[in-house]
Amino acid sequence: MKIVCLNLLTLLLLPIVAKGQPGCTDPQASNYNPNATQNDGSCVYDPTFYTPTLIAQLPAAIDEASGLAFFDGRLITHEDGGNDEKLYQLDTTTGAVLTELTIPLADNVDWEDLAESPDYLFIGDFGNNAGNRTDLKIYRLNKNDLLAGSAVPEVIEFSFSDQTDFTPAQNANNYDCEAFLWLNDSLHLFSKNWLDFKTRHYVLAATPGTHIAQLRDSLNVQGQITAADVTADGRIALLGYNVSTSEAFLWLLFDFEGNQVFSGNKRKISLGTALTMSQPEGLAFSYSGTAFIASEKFSLLPQKLFKMNIDEWTLPVSVIEDPGPKMPFSLVFPNPFAGRCTLYFAEGSKDVKRVVLADESGKVIYEEETPHPVYYHTIDVTNKQLPTGPYFLFLYDSKNYQVGAHKLILR
Repeated sequence: MKIVCLNLLTLLLLPIVAKGQPGCTDPQASNYNPNATQNDGSCVYDPTFYTPTLIAQLPAAIDEASGLAFFDGRLITHEDGGNDEKLYQLDTTTGAVLTELTIPLADNVDWEDLAESPDYLFIGDFGNNAGNRTDLKIYRLNKNDLLAGSAVPEVIEFSFSDQTDFTPAQNANNYDCEAFLWLNDSLHLFSKNWLDFKTRHYVLAATPGTHIAQLRDSLNVQGQITAADVTADGRIALLGYNVSTSEAFLWLLFDFEGNQVFSGNKRKISLGTALTMSQPEGLAFSYSGTAFIASEKFSLLPQKLFKMNIDEWTLPVSVIEDPGPKMPFSLVFPNPFAGRCTLYFAEGSKDVKRVVLADESGKVIYEEETPHPVYYHTIDVTNKQLPTGPYFLFLYDSKNYQVGAHKLILR
Protein backbone atom coordinates (compact mmCIF):
# COMPACT_ATOMS: atom_id res chain seq x y z
CA MET A 1 0.00 0.00 0.00
CA LYS A 2 2.84 2.40 0.80
CA ILE A 3 4.40 1.71 -2.60
CA VAL A 4 1.13 2.46 -4.36
CA CYS A 5 0.79 5.76 -2.51
CA LEU A 6 4.35 6.75 -3.32
CA ASN A 7 3.88 6.01 -7.02
CA LEU A 8 0.64 7.99 -7.03
CA LEU A 9 2.38 10.97 -5.42
CA THR A 10 5.17 10.76 -8.01
CA LEU A 11 2.65 10.79 -10.86
CA LEU A 12 0.93 13.83 -9.38
CA LEU A 13 4.21 15.72 -9.13
CA LEU A 14 5.48 14.93 -12.64
CA PRO A 15 3.40 17.60 -14.45
CA ILE A 16 4.74 20.23 -12.04
CA VAL A 17 8.36 19.22 -12.66
CA ALA A 18 7.82 19.05 -16.43
CA LYS A 19 6.68 22.66 -16.58
CA GLY A 20 10.05 23.87 -15.33
CA GLN A 21 10.85 26.52 -12.79
CA PRO A 22 10.73 30.08 -14.15
CA GLY A 23 13.47 32.55 -13.31
CA CYS A 24 16.69 34.09 -14.57
CA THR A 25 18.74 31.40 -16.34
CA ASP A 26 21.77 33.52 -17.34
CA PRO A 27 24.81 32.95 -15.06
CA GLN A 28 26.11 36.43 -15.97
CA ALA A 29 23.06 38.16 -14.47
CA SER A 30 23.13 39.59 -10.95
CA ASN A 31 19.90 37.71 -10.10
CA TYR A 32 20.86 34.38 -11.68
CA ASN A 33 18.84 31.46 -10.30
CA PRO A 34 20.71 28.15 -10.70
CA ASN A 35 17.47 26.26 -10.05
CA ALA A 36 15.58 28.00 -12.86
CA THR A 37 14.96 25.96 -15.99
CA GLN A 38 12.64 28.37 -17.83
CA ASN A 39 13.80 31.87 -18.72
CA ASP A 40 11.08 34.33 -17.70
CA GLY A 41 12.91 37.44 -18.95
CA SER A 42 13.65 38.69 -15.44
CA CYS A 43 17.47 38.79 -15.69
CA VAL A 44 19.12 41.94 -14.34
CA TYR A 45 22.68 42.92 -15.24
CA ASP A 46 25.30 45.15 -13.67
CA PRO A 47 26.27 48.21 -15.74
CA THR A 48 28.53 47.11 -18.59
CA PHE A 49 30.93 49.42 -20.45
CA TYR A 50 32.77 48.60 -23.65
CA THR A 51 34.78 50.58 -26.21
CA PRO A 52 34.36 49.32 -29.79
CA THR A 53 37.49 49.02 -31.92
CA LEU A 54 37.88 51.90 -34.36
CA ILE A 55 38.57 50.60 -37.87
CA ALA A 56 38.81 53.87 -39.77
CA GLN A 57 37.35 57.27 -40.44
CA LEU A 58 34.87 56.91 -43.29
CA PRO A 59 35.40 58.94 -46.50
CA ALA A 60 34.09 62.49 -46.60
CA ALA A 61 31.75 61.45 -49.43
CA ILE A 62 29.90 59.22 -46.95
CA ASP A 63 29.50 61.43 -43.92
CA GLU A 64 25.92 60.27 -43.29
CA ALA A 65 26.23 56.47 -43.39
CA SER A 66 22.87 55.51 -41.96
CA GLY A 67 22.47 51.76 -42.48
CA LEU A 68 24.70 48.68 -42.71
CA ALA A 69 24.34 45.12 -44.01
CA PHE A 70 26.82 42.29 -44.47
CA PHE A 71 26.36 39.45 -46.96
CA ASP A 72 28.52 37.48 -49.38
CA GLY A 73 31.55 38.87 -47.54
CA ARG A 74 30.56 42.46 -48.43
CA LEU A 75 29.82 45.36 -46.09
CA ILE A 76 27.10 47.57 -47.61
CA THR A 77 25.93 51.02 -46.54
CA HIS A 78 23.80 53.93 -47.75
CA GLU A 79 23.40 57.56 -46.78
CA ASP A 80 20.63 59.35 -44.94
CA GLY A 81 17.61 61.10 -46.46
CA GLY A 82 18.16 63.66 -49.19
CA ASN A 83 21.33 61.96 -50.47
CA ASP A 84 21.79 59.80 -53.57
CA GLU A 85 19.80 56.59 -54.06
CA LYS A 86 22.97 54.50 -53.87
CA LEU A 87 24.41 51.52 -52.06
CA TYR A 88 28.12 51.56 -51.27
CA GLN A 89 30.41 48.62 -50.57
CA LEU A 90 32.98 49.45 -47.89
CA ASP A 91 36.39 47.91 -47.33
CA THR A 92 36.11 46.21 -43.93
CA THR A 93 39.70 47.08 -42.96
CA THR A 94 40.06 50.67 -44.25
CA GLY A 95 36.49 51.94 -44.63
CA ALA A 96 37.20 52.95 -48.24
CA VAL A 97 34.43 52.79 -50.82
CA LEU A 98 35.03 49.81 -53.12
CA THR A 99 31.93 50.01 -55.33
CA GLU A 100 28.73 51.99 -55.58
CA LEU A 101 25.40 51.08 -57.16
CA THR A 102 22.49 53.38 -58.00
CA ILE A 103 19.07 51.92 -57.18
CA PRO A 104 16.62 52.85 -59.97
CA LEU A 105 12.98 53.76 -59.37
CA ALA A 106 13.69 54.60 -55.75
CA ASP A 107 13.57 57.87 -53.84
CA ASN A 108 15.71 58.54 -50.79
CA VAL A 109 13.14 60.44 -48.77
CA ASP A 110 14.75 59.26 -45.53
CA TRP A 111 16.65 55.97 -45.86
CA GLU A 112 17.55 54.83 -42.36
CA ASP A 113 18.52 51.15 -42.20
CA LEU A 114 19.23 47.93 -44.09
CA ALA A 115 17.96 44.44 -43.32
CA GLU A 116 18.47 41.14 -45.11
CA SER A 117 16.90 37.74 -45.56
CA PRO A 118 18.58 34.82 -47.35
CA ASP A 119 17.29 36.10 -50.70
CA TYR A 120 16.68 39.83 -50.32
CA LEU A 121 18.17 43.09 -49.11
CA PHE A 122 15.69 45.59 -47.67
CA ILE A 123 16.12 49.39 -47.56
CA GLY A 124 14.05 51.12 -44.90
CA ASP A 125 12.69 54.45 -46.14
CA PHE A 126 10.86 55.19 -42.91
CA GLY A 127 12.76 58.01 -41.22
CA ASN A 128 10.05 60.22 -39.74
CA ASN A 129 11.53 63.01 -37.63
CA ALA A 130 8.29 64.99 -37.61
CA GLY A 131 6.10 61.92 -37.04
CA ASN A 132 3.71 62.87 -39.83
CA ARG A 133 4.74 60.72 -42.82
CA THR A 134 2.02 58.80 -44.63
CA ASP A 135 4.34 57.45 -47.32
CA LEU A 136 6.45 55.01 -45.28
CA LYS A 137 8.00 52.31 -47.43
CA ILE A 138 10.64 49.61 -47.67
CA TYR A 139 12.45 48.69 -50.88
CA ARG A 140 13.10 44.97 -51.44
CA LEU A 141 16.06 44.05 -53.68
CA ASN A 142 17.02 40.61 -54.95
CA LYS A 143 20.52 39.76 -53.70
CA ASN A 144 21.54 37.90 -56.86
CA ASP A 145 20.63 40.96 -58.93
CA LEU A 146 22.62 43.18 -56.59
CA LEU A 147 25.69 40.96 -56.89
CA ALA A 148 25.30 41.09 -60.66
CA GLY A 149 25.41 44.89 -60.52
CA SER A 150 21.76 45.79 -60.96
CA ALA A 151 18.53 45.58 -59.01
CA VAL A 152 15.00 46.86 -59.59
CA PRO A 153 13.26 47.34 -56.24
CA GLU A 154 9.90 45.99 -55.19
CA VAL A 155 8.00 48.20 -52.76
CA ILE A 156 6.47 47.46 -49.37
CA GLU A 157 4.20 50.33 -48.28
CA PHE A 158 3.05 50.38 -44.68
CA SER A 159 1.61 52.29 -41.73
CA PHE A 160 1.80 51.74 -37.98
CA SER A 161 -1.18 49.96 -36.44
CA ASP A 162 -1.43 52.31 -33.46
CA GLN A 163 -0.79 55.72 -35.07
CA THR A 164 -3.85 57.95 -35.41
CA ASP A 165 -2.30 61.40 -34.90
CA PHE A 166 -0.16 62.78 -37.75
CA THR A 167 0.34 66.30 -36.41
CA PRO A 168 3.93 67.38 -37.24
CA ALA A 169 6.22 67.51 -34.21
CA GLN A 170 9.87 67.77 -35.27
CA ASN A 171 12.05 65.60 -33.03
CA ALA A 172 9.19 65.60 -30.50
CA ASN A 173 7.13 62.51 -31.33
CA ASN A 174 7.20 58.75 -30.81
CA TYR A 175 6.62 57.62 -34.42
CA ASP A 176 10.06 58.12 -35.90
CA CYS A 177 11.74 54.89 -37.03
CA GLU A 178 15.34 54.12 -37.98
CA ALA A 179 15.81 50.41 -37.26
CA PHE A 180 14.61 47.06 -38.56
CA LEU A 181 15.66 43.46 -39.22
CA TRP A 182 14.38 40.27 -40.83
CA LEU A 183 13.51 37.30 -38.60
CA ASN A 184 11.21 34.28 -39.00
CA ASP A 185 9.96 35.38 -42.45
CA SER A 186 8.87 38.82 -41.20
CA LEU A 187 10.31 42.30 -40.87
CA HIS A 188 10.67 43.66 -37.35
CA LEU A 189 10.70 47.44 -36.88
CA PHE A 190 11.84 49.36 -33.80
CA SER A 191 10.63 52.92 -33.27
CA LYS A 192 12.82 55.87 -32.35
CA ASN A 193 10.92 57.59 -29.55
CA TRP A 194 11.96 61.18 -29.01
CA LEU A 195 9.61 61.80 -26.09
CA ASP A 196 9.59 58.79 -23.76
CA PHE A 197 12.97 57.21 -24.71
CA LYS A 198 11.33 53.81 -25.31
CA THR A 199 11.17 51.72 -28.46
CA ARG A 200 8.11 49.91 -29.80
CA HIS A 201 8.44 46.61 -31.65
CA TYR A 202 6.32 46.10 -34.78
CA VAL A 203 6.01 43.08 -37.07
CA LEU A 204 5.45 43.59 -40.80
CA ALA A 205 5.04 41.30 -43.81
CA ALA A 206 8.24 41.06 -45.88
CA THR A 207 6.35 40.91 -49.19
CA PRO A 208 5.56 43.71 -51.67
CA GLY A 209 2.21 45.43 -51.24
CA THR A 210 0.46 47.65 -48.72
CA HIS A 211 0.54 46.36 -45.14
CA ILE A 212 0.07 47.42 -41.53
CA ALA A 213 2.98 47.09 -39.11
CA GLN A 214 1.43 45.42 -36.07
CA LEU A 215 2.49 46.62 -32.63
CA ARG A 216 3.79 43.79 -30.43
CA ASP A 217 5.55 45.25 -27.40
CA SER A 218 7.73 48.05 -26.09
CA LEU A 219 10.93 48.41 -24.09
CA ASN A 220 12.41 51.28 -22.11
CA VAL A 221 15.79 51.62 -23.87
CA GLN A 222 16.71 54.92 -22.19
CA GLY A 223 17.36 56.64 -25.51
CA GLN A 224 16.73 56.59 -29.24
CA ILE A 225 17.17 53.44 -31.37
CA THR A 226 18.92 54.05 -34.70
CA ALA A 227 19.76 50.55 -36.05
CA ALA A 228 19.08 46.86 -35.51
CA ASP A 229 20.44 43.53 -36.67
CA VAL A 230 20.28 39.83 -35.79
CA THR A 231 22.92 37.11 -35.80
CA ALA A 232 22.46 33.90 -37.78
CA ASP A 233 21.46 32.10 -34.58
CA GLY A 234 18.87 34.69 -33.55
CA ARG A 235 20.58 37.09 -31.14
CA ILE A 236 19.42 40.69 -31.66
CA ALA A 237 21.23 43.98 -31.08
CA LEU A 238 19.62 47.42 -31.02
CA LEU A 239 21.98 50.37 -31.51
CA GLY A 240 21.21 53.83 -30.26
CA TYR A 241 22.13 56.92 -28.28
CA ASN A 242 20.60 59.26 -25.74
CA VAL A 243 19.96 62.74 -27.14
CA SER A 244 20.13 64.26 -23.66
CA THR A 245 23.41 62.73 -22.45
CA SER A 246 25.02 61.75 -25.82
CA GLU A 247 25.59 58.21 -24.46
CA ALA A 248 25.89 55.53 -27.16
CA PHE A 249 24.70 52.01 -26.38
CA LEU A 250 23.65 48.55 -27.54
CA TRP A 251 20.69 46.59 -26.21
CA LEU A 252 21.26 42.85 -26.58
CA LEU A 253 18.14 40.66 -26.83
CA PHE A 254 18.66 36.92 -26.59
CA ASP A 255 17.16 33.65 -25.37
CA PHE A 256 13.63 34.70 -26.36
CA GLU A 257 10.83 32.67 -27.92
CA GLY A 258 9.72 33.10 -31.54
CA ASN A 259 8.96 36.72 -32.39
CA GLN A 260 8.63 37.85 -28.75
CA VAL A 261 11.97 39.61 -28.86
CA PHE A 262 11.52 41.46 -25.55
CA SER A 263 10.51 38.29 -23.64
CA GLY A 264 14.04 36.96 -23.02
CA ASN A 265 17.26 38.52 -21.75
CA LYS A 266 17.70 42.26 -22.26
CA ARG A 267 21.20 43.58 -21.57
CA LYS A 268 22.47 47.10 -22.11
CA ILE A 269 26.10 47.70 -23.16
CA SER A 270 27.29 51.31 -22.86
CA LEU A 271 29.64 52.26 -25.72
CA GLY A 272 30.85 55.69 -24.64
CA THR A 273 29.67 59.07 -25.87
CA ALA A 274 29.60 61.13 -29.05
CA LEU A 275 33.17 62.22 -28.31
CA THR A 276 34.38 58.74 -29.27
CA MET A 277 31.45 57.31 -31.25
CA SER A 278 30.20 60.39 -33.15
CA GLN A 279 26.53 59.58 -33.98
CA PRO A 280 26.05 55.77 -34.30
CA GLU A 281 23.54 54.96 -37.04
CA GLY A 282 24.39 51.63 -38.74
CA LEU A 283 24.81 48.09 -37.40
CA ALA A 284 25.51 44.76 -39.15
CA PHE A 285 26.70 41.36 -37.96
CA SER A 286 29.29 39.65 -40.14
CA TYR A 287 29.81 36.25 -38.49
CA SER A 288 28.90 34.81 -35.11
CA GLY A 289 28.64 37.82 -32.78
CA THR A 290 31.00 40.17 -34.60
CA ALA A 291 29.35 43.44 -35.61
CA PHE A 292 30.28 46.53 -37.62
CA ILE A 293 29.02 49.93 -36.47
CA ALA A 294 28.89 53.01 -38.68
CA SER A 295 28.61 56.52 -37.26
CA GLU A 296 27.55 59.70 -39.01
CA LYS A 297 29.45 62.95 -38.77
CA PHE A 298 28.30 64.77 -35.64
CA SER A 299 29.10 68.48 -35.44
CA LEU A 300 32.93 68.60 -35.68
CA LEU A 301 33.26 64.87 -34.94
CA PRO A 302 33.97 62.78 -38.07
CA GLN A 303 32.10 59.78 -39.50
CA LYS A 304 33.62 56.46 -38.38
CA LEU A 305 33.55 52.66 -38.79
CA PHE A 306 33.89 50.41 -35.73
CA LYS A 307 33.97 46.71 -34.94
CA MET A 308 33.01 44.72 -31.82
CA ASN A 309 31.82 41.28 -30.68
CA ILE A 310 28.84 40.43 -28.44
CA ASP A 311 29.60 36.73 -27.83
CA GLU A 312 30.97 37.23 -24.31
CA TRP A 313 27.62 38.64 -23.15
CA THR A 314 25.17 36.48 -25.09
CA LEU A 315 26.63 32.97 -25.41
CA PRO A 316 26.76 30.36 -22.64
CA VAL A 317 29.96 30.65 -20.62
CA SER A 318 30.89 27.04 -21.46
CA VAL A 319 30.90 27.85 -25.18
CA ILE A 320 33.27 30.79 -24.67
CA GLU A 321 35.68 29.09 -22.25
CA ASP A 322 35.85 25.74 -24.08
CA PRO A 323 35.83 26.36 -27.84
CA GLY A 324 36.94 22.77 -28.54
CA PRO A 325 39.59 21.52 -30.95
CA LYS A 326 41.02 23.68 -33.73
CA MET A 327 38.63 23.56 -36.69
CA PRO A 328 38.09 25.40 -39.99
CA PHE A 329 35.16 27.11 -38.25
CA SER A 330 35.58 29.38 -35.23
CA LEU A 331 32.40 28.31 -33.46
CA VAL A 332 29.55 25.80 -33.65
CA PHE A 333 26.50 26.87 -31.67
CA PRO A 334 24.53 25.51 -30.00
CA ASN A 335 26.06 22.14 -29.17
CA PRO A 336 24.21 20.13 -27.89
CA PHE A 337 21.55 21.24 -30.39
CA ALA A 338 17.84 20.60 -30.82
CA GLY A 339 17.80 20.08 -34.57
CA ARG A 340 19.39 23.32 -35.72
CA CYS A 341 22.91 24.69 -35.21
CA THR A 342 25.21 27.10 -37.01
CA LEU A 343 28.89 26.92 -37.97
CA TYR A 344 30.73 30.24 -37.97
CA PHE A 345 33.91 30.84 -39.99
CA ALA A 346 35.82 33.77 -38.50
CA GLU A 347 37.25 35.37 -41.63
CA GLY A 348 35.44 33.37 -44.26
CA SER A 349 36.77 29.94 -45.19
CA LYS A 350 37.86 29.26 -48.76
CA ASP A 351 38.64 25.62 -47.97
CA VAL A 352 35.20 24.32 -47.02
CA LYS A 353 32.90 23.43 -49.92
CA ARG A 354 30.62 20.74 -48.49
CA VAL A 355 29.08 20.02 -45.07
CA VAL A 356 28.05 16.46 -44.14
CA LEU A 357 26.33 15.18 -41.00
CA ALA A 358 26.28 11.43 -40.29
CA ASP A 359 24.96 9.20 -37.52
CA GLU A 360 27.03 6.69 -35.52
CA SER A 361 26.59 4.03 -38.19
CA GLY A 362 28.05 6.34 -40.83
CA LYS A 363 24.72 6.97 -42.56
CA VAL A 364 24.59 10.46 -44.08
CA ILE A 365 21.55 12.35 -42.80
CA TYR A 366 22.46 15.84 -44.03
CA GLU A 367 24.63 17.08 -46.90
CA GLU A 368 24.88 20.51 -48.46
CA GLU A 369 27.36 22.62 -50.41
CA THR A 370 28.44 26.00 -49.04
CA PRO A 371 29.11 29.33 -50.80
CA HIS A 372 32.72 30.34 -51.46
CA PRO A 373 34.01 31.73 -49.20
CA VAL A 374 31.67 30.64 -46.41
CA TYR A 375 31.10 32.88 -43.39
CA TYR A 376 28.43 30.81 -41.67
CA HIS A 377 26.40 27.71 -42.42
CA THR A 378 23.25 26.52 -40.65
CA ILE A 379 22.49 22.82 -40.32
CA ASP A 380 18.76 22.16 -39.93
CA VAL A 381 17.51 18.60 -39.33
CA THR A 382 14.43 19.52 -37.30
CA ASN A 383 12.10 17.79 -39.77
CA LYS A 384 13.98 14.49 -39.89
CA GLN A 385 12.69 13.10 -36.56
CA LEU A 386 16.13 11.83 -35.56
CA PRO A 387 16.90 10.03 -32.29
CA THR A 388 18.85 12.01 -29.73
CA GLY A 389 22.52 11.25 -29.21
CA PRO A 390 25.90 11.76 -30.93
CA TYR A 391 26.30 12.72 -34.60
CA PHE A 392 29.40 13.48 -36.59
CA LEU A 393 30.11 16.55 -38.71
CA PHE A 394 32.50 16.31 -41.67
CA LEU A 395 33.79 19.21 -43.77
CA TYR A 396 35.16 18.73 -47.29
CA ASP A 397 36.95 21.01 -49.75
CA SER A 398 36.32 21.38 -53.49
CA LYS A 399 38.55 18.36 -54.20
CA ASN A 400 36.52 16.24 -51.77
CA TYR A 401 39.33 16.12 -49.20
CA GLN A 402 38.20 16.08 -45.58
CA VAL A 403 39.34 19.29 -43.88
CA GLY A 404 37.57 18.90 -40.56
CA ALA A 405 35.48 16.67 -38.31
CA HIS A 406 33.53 17.42 -35.15
CA LYS A 407 31.16 15.64 -32.77
CA LEU A 408 27.67 17.10 -32.28
CA ILE A 409 25.07 16.05 -29.74
CA LEU A 410 21.38 16.09 -30.69
CA ARG A 411 19.15 16.56 -27.65
